[in-house]
Amino acid sequence: MPLPETKPAAAEPAPEKQEGIKDPAPNVTAVPAAPKGGAESVKPGQPAGTAEEQPEIVHEDPGELKQCLAELEQIGAKVMKIDPIPEDNGCGIEAPVKVDEVLPGLPLGGATMRCETALGLAQWLKNTVQPALAVAKPGRKLSGLVPGTTFACRLRNNAATGMISEHARGNAFDVAAFKLDDGETIEMKPREEDHTMEGAFQLAATAGACLYFTTVLAPGSDAAHETHLHVDVKEREHGYRICDFQ
Repeated sequence: MPLPETKPAAAEPAPEKQEGIKDPAPNVTAVPAAPKGGAESVKPGQPAGTAEEQPEIVHEDPGELKQCLAELEQIGAKVMKIDPIPEDNGCGIEAPVKVDEVLPGLPLGGATMRCETALGLAQWLKNTVQPALAVAKPGRKLSGLVPGTTFACRLRNNAATGMISEHARGNAFDVAAFKLDDGETIEMKPREEDHTMEGAFQLAATAGACLYFTTVLAPGSDAAHETHLHVDVKEREHGYRICDFQ
């Protein structure tokens, strides 16, 4: 007996996508452009990103740390080791120091950073900034710094997303201005068209900073650095440095 023909089963309609649920995206991390300002910074203790996105904080070599502290003492800096700042998604300092005076008679207000950062500041100020100032302003001496950001748990350029800032690891320091012993202040600002001695002083100071820091971003290097000089000791492969000075 012939069997009845079997009709093909009707294809089931594809399920509708639920509103608000997106297709899975490939495992790619986008790097946003640096904002021109206005983004809120990440507060200390607030996660700055996932563990996959943010590298670990710097782990200090005991011998190198001891040598760094000894060099700071020899140069006349007043620093004090303080308790570790616990790691929190890339923020933190394993062996922080509080810097009361970066050079004899040159206060830093107890700024917190890594020893390596403090030593870079001390050497730069002593060997580059003060000699340049002596030429630009004969008879004048540094009496202080107007700092920008020192240690702060935030992302780069105060962005809402992206990579952790070197400020969050104690690697970075921002200089907004230099104070002189006569009460004058030399502000750090874009000076492309400044052909005065102050302009020459800033150029010499920022260029010389690249001998002691692996990152130097002078005022005007980008929108996030219009009013201060950023320096940091971020380690890169093959000793690579970023020197953006004017």
